[in-house]
Amino acid sequence: MKEEKRIIGWDELSNHCNRTSLWVVIEGQVFDVTTYLAEHPGGDDILLKYGGLDGTQKFLEVNHSNYARSLRNARLVGTLTSDPQPSDYIKQVKSQKQKANVNPNSQISWEELALHNKKGRLMDGYRRQNEHPGGPAILLGKAGDDATTAFHDANHSQSAYKQLEKLQVGVITGVKPNVSGSGTSTNLIFFILLILAIGAGIYVITK
Repeated sequence: MKEEKRIIGWDELSNHCNRTSLWVVIEGQVFDVTTYLAEHPGGDDILLKYGGLDGTQKFLEVNHSNYARSLRNARLVGTLTSDPQPSDYIKQVKSQKQKANVNPNSQISWEELALHNKKGRLMDGYRRQNEHPGGPAILLGKAGDDATTAFHDANHSQSAYKQLEKLQVGVITGVKPNVSGSGTSTNLIFFILLILAIGAGIYVITK
C-alpha cells in the first residue's frame, strides 16, 4: 500500500526555523536539515538563512550533484501545503528566530523589566495571547512586575510549568524598587519567564 504523503502547513513549518530544528522548502518539498548543518559543504549559515522558508531558487543556483540531491531526499519530511503563504509569514518566521536566539540566562534589571509593561510590547508566542486560559488581562496586570506569587496561587498544572520554562528570557538581578523608594535588599535571582507569562505562551520583544 502506497504511503500517503504528509502535508506540512505554514504554522508547522514556521516552528522549524532554527538550529535545534531546521526545515527547508525546496521545490515544494519540506526537508529536515537539522543534522546536516555541520556537514553541509557550503556551511551552516545558508541553511539557517532559509530555515522555515523556501530555498528553491538558491538550491537550483548552486547546481547540486545527484549525490547532494540524494542526501537531501533522505531528509524528506513531507509536501508543503497548497494553501497560499500567509501575508505575515515572513514576519512570523523572523519572530520565531528571534525567540530562539534569546539567552535564558541574560541578566535583566528591575528597571528594564518595568519597561515591558504595555500591551504593545507583548508578543504572543503562539501568536494569540487570548489562548491563555485565564485571559490576557491577568498577564497584562502583572507585566513588568514579579508575578511569582500570582502564578503559584493559581495552582497551575505541570504542563503549564514546563511551558513556562521554554519562555524564559533571562534572570532578574539587583534590588527591586518599592513605592517609598527605600528598596529591599535581596540576593535572590528570580527567573524571568517572559514577563512571567503564567504559562500563556507570551514572550517579550523590544520594538
